[in-house]
Amino acid sequence: MTIHTYCRNCEHSCGVLADVSEGCIDQLRPDPSDPVCHGAGDCQYLHGSVAQMDSDVRIRKPLRRSGNDWVESSWDEALDAIAHRFSELRTQSGNQSVGLSLGPNLERNSYGLIRALSLALSLGTSQIFSGLSQGAGPRLRMAELMLGSPTPLLSDLSRAHYVVVLGGHQSEGDWGPWNLGGAHERDLHHSRRTKGTKVVVVGPRKTALAESMDQYVAIRAGSEPFLLMGMLVAVVRGGWVDQQYIDDYCEDYEALRDILEPWSVEDCAKECGIEPAQLSGLALKFSRAAMAVVHPDYGTFANAHATMAAWAWLTLHTVTANTLRPGGLYAHSGLVDIQSVMDRIPTDGAPHTRVLDLPMLLMQAPIAALPDEILVPGEDRIRGLICVTGDPLSRLPDSERSREAFEKLDFLVCLAREPNATTEHADWILPLTSPWERADLQLVDHHLLPRTVLRWTPALVSPVGEARTEQEILGELAKRLKPSRKGSSWGTHLHLLGRMLSRADLDQWMRRALEWSTEHEWSELEAAPHRIDQGDTDRSAWQVTTPSGRVRLLPDVVRDVLNGFQSPIANAEYPFRLRTSLRIDRKACSGDSLLGVADPGLAVHPDLGIADGAKVRVTTRHGTVETVAHHEPALREDSVDLPYGYKTDVMRLLSGARLDGLCGTAAFDGIQCKVEACESPS
Repeated sequence: MTIHTYCRNCEHSCGVLADVSEGCIDQLRPDPSDPVCHGAGDCQYLHGSVAQMDSDVRIRKPLRRSGNDWVESSWDEALDAIAHRFSELRTQSGNQSVGLSLGPNLERNSYGLIRALSLALSLGTSQIFSGLSQGAGPRLRMAELMLGSPTPLLSDLSRAHYVVVLGGHQSEGDWGPWNLGGAHERDLHHSRRTKGTKVVVVGPRKTALAESMDQYVAIRAGSEPFLLMGMLVAVVRGGWVDQQYIDDYCEDYEALRDILEPWSVEDCAKECGIEPAQLSGLALKFSRAAMAVVHPDYGTFANAHATMAAWAWLTLHTVTANTLRPGGLYAHSGLVDIQSVMDRIPTDGAPHTRVLDLPMLLMQAPIAALPDEILVPGEDRIRGLICVTGDPLSRLPDSERSREAFEKLDFLVCLAREPNATTEHADWILPLTSPWERADLQLVDHHLLPRTVLRWTPALVSPVGEARTEQEILGELAKRLKPSRKGSSWGTHLHLLGRMLSRADLDQWMRRALEWSTEHEWSELEAAPHRIDQGDTDRSAWQVTTPSGRVRLLPDVVRDVLNGFQSPIANAEYPFRLRTSLRIDRKACSGDSLLGVADPGLAVHPDLGIADGAKVRVTTRHGTVETVAHHEPALREDSVDLPYGYKTDVMRLLSGARLDGLCGTAAFDGIQCKVEACESPS
């Protein structure tokens, strides 16, 4: 039997045909009829995910820690014991003493995400942490400040006449947060052939994508904020803006010109390690194109200047009339309007983190703030934590302090498929299904697709062992835990909604959501090919909800950031710029643990004088690690790549103390470092 489904292992969300017989998956292959990906997505991780389902390390039953050993348990025993311990913590220290950590897989699991958020609302805790601030967070927060709501803005890559792709590793990794659909590279090549679209790839390494496009610009690792600021300064200073668009749809343009006065294209180009003429040339061609877009990658905002980068990115598009326009950045409400829900939980007025006073975006606090919330004494300190998928310990900066925080927890429960760095500290591990073992509806992220499509999938096979889905596990916990009598930090209406959804049959709620907000019936999704397709999206939908109805070019918080900005100071002791956010493995996109996967080591340019295969020591102001170097001729000489999440404890090199004040983003790229050979290669 062949089943139409879609892959939830990474952000591409590719359509897949699954051949299933006798309760087993015989083959997974790209679905050429899929309206989003058109047969793209035949990757190694798609096929490897089937083998992982029955791997030797797969957790098959609930496990309870007993000393240094794990003891298998029944589900009833596990859920009763967990609920009892969390009830004790809430009685002793209040609702805020219990928190949730949401793994990246929940971004592609509508049932699980809704259940996790509703459980927190029911319990009356605002302690919900996720990696949202490390991906799309800066862009969402800036859209909220400038457009009025945290609207996910997508790149109209298939229509643009001039495209700047940042990073260039999209084909090997993914196309970045809030950009689902894996057919973008094919669309770019088609546009180049049919309408002469020019595509420029910008990054510290000349990738295969860069080789296949029109131009490559080699910038220093982590310097994307200065590239974007330089382009913005050049456009404004040169008068290359669309004045009619600004007059009709924007406010604060004069203030924008004034605040950019101290900036120069020359200084920005110097930080990027390129010539000013290159930067000005990019800006001029971008502004003169009929439709243009800068498409960021996952690491564009993973640096010390995330706020500045996100603001410059959105402002550059706006002053050149490429915001909420075809061929530029566009907003998509999707088949079911999720935006109206997002607008009801604005960041302004929402709870902040206890220690660092960081805002919570879409009810989620920055994951990098979690160690402080555990370690710093005081009322509402987190004592108990539920990790709903993912491996936060392998993705938190300052790994030593993060491990100290997890060791200090009174109680830790992990929902996981395989052991990872976080489960080593758990009191209970509860076995999770794989994506192929659960039904799902693309309700939360369908508005991130480049087409008006709603997709559903049945479970392809039965779960391995006694694995259960996130929504089943959290729903059973909710039934055993008393809801908060004090309500929720998010208001009474959301508290009551959380109480219902944390225990409800979500299938029924999904059906109601579909029937209330569209003209479609659930039976349309259940019928093969399990999707409702209404064709192309409206790329020109105007979704600005500021009081004036205009785009704010200079929000007050951005004004404060720019007024207090100081240029990075070069240090000869640390001559290289370190990039750690690079995604070189599909598994890195999925949120699964990378333990046991071959460590890629440190990529360096051959001219640095470090032998290929040499053991090297990498040092930043924060820490030191040792790894193996390998030559990468396509990499800039002043930049090095050391991806996080593998065996090498890269997080020792990163500080958890300096987080972006607007979004809580930690700096993963652009870190000043030095590299020294430890010994000769064997």
